[in-house]
Parts: sequence; structure tokens; C-alpha cells
Amino acid sequence: MPGPTPFSPGFVVLHGNRIEDLAEVALDWLASHPPGPLDEETLLVPSSGMAEWLKATMATRLGVAAGFRVELPAQFTWRAWRAVLGPAAVPAASPLDKVPLTWWLMRRLPLLARQVAFAPLAGFLAVDDSPLRRLELAGRLADLFDQYQVYRPDWLADWAAGHDRLARAPGAPAATAVPLPPGQRWQAALWRALLAELGTAADALSSRP
Repeated sequence: MPGPTPFSPGFVVLHGNRIEDLAEVALDWLASHPPGPLDEETLLVPSSGMAEWLKATMATRLGVAAGFRVELPAQFTWRAWRAVLGPAAVPAASPLDKVPLTWWLMRRLPLLARQVAFAPLAGFLAVDDSPLRRLELAGRLADLFDQYQVYRPDWLADWAAGHDRLARAPGAPAATAVPLPPGQRWQAALWRALLAELGTAADALSSRP
């Protein structure tokens, strides 16, 4: 029986409208080109939920899903920066990843809730300002900004520049953007507060693929 077809390491991009079809192609490729005992294949996906689905699908299809890393493009890029620039220049995780961002928000919410700009957050915590409720709110906000970083980085770039607006589409002329509704302007203010604390690295950190 012939062995796996040899191939050179590289980067493969698969496009499609159905995740099931993409997974099928990727798994067929991995079955015919299995990594070596000490090698690791990296698969990039657009969301954490899709990563969990893909890992479960791989385990079902391949029997044992070992030697694979399934992660978001931003996580892959961050690891690449750290590998090139070194641990001294790049921390182990981006402070804009969901988990670090959750804890940043958890610490800051009591102070932010006292400011007029964040009245909606104060209203949520006014019902119950227990640590558990603050953690719940921090998790929701971190997830929201995590999704913005993936799907609407143009909104975040505008907010960071002080423009409280919503671009109609990435790359669309600024004149076509619509103003951020008054009840949602706290989101832009919160993003600016976060970037202000991150300091000079904020622009680079907020540019997630």
C-alpha cells in the first residue's frame, strides 16, 4: 500500500460557503498527508465555536485528533510575532484576546460605571453589583469586542480615532457611515478607554486579522 504523498510545508487557503464541505476537503487532505509523529498541523478558523466543532468533527472522522492546533487567525499571528520578536518583546497572549479582556473589564467596571458615558453599564449593575454579575457583564462585553475585532475592525478603527460612527462596509467611504446611536456610544468610549491603557502598542494590538 503506497504511503502518504510527500509535500513541502506551506500555507493552504480554502474558500467555500458551507463549513461541512470545507471540513471534508481539509480532512481528506490531512488523511492523505498526515503529519509526522513530532509535527503539528495548524488550522485557522474564524470563531471559537467553529474551532470546537472542527475538533469534534476531526475526532469523529479520524478516530483520534492528535497533532493538530485549531485556532483563530489572530492567535496564530500573535504566536508568529512572538516567535520572531521573542518573549521579551511580545507577551504570551494579546491583552485584546477574549480572556484577558474579560478580566480587564472585570477590574474596571466599578470605576467605569460611575462615569456618565457608561450609564447603560451602570444600569445593568444597579440591579446587582455582585462579582458574579460583573463577571457576567465583562464576559459579554469581551465577547462583543472579540467579534468586532474579527468582523468589524473598521468600526473599531473609527472609534479609536474618535469617530462615533458605523461604516456601512469595510473600506466604504466615510461619508456613507451612519452615526453611532446615542444609546450605543458607550461602546466607542469603552474601546478608547481600553486602547488608552494599552498605550503605544494599541494600534498594533487592535489590528486583528
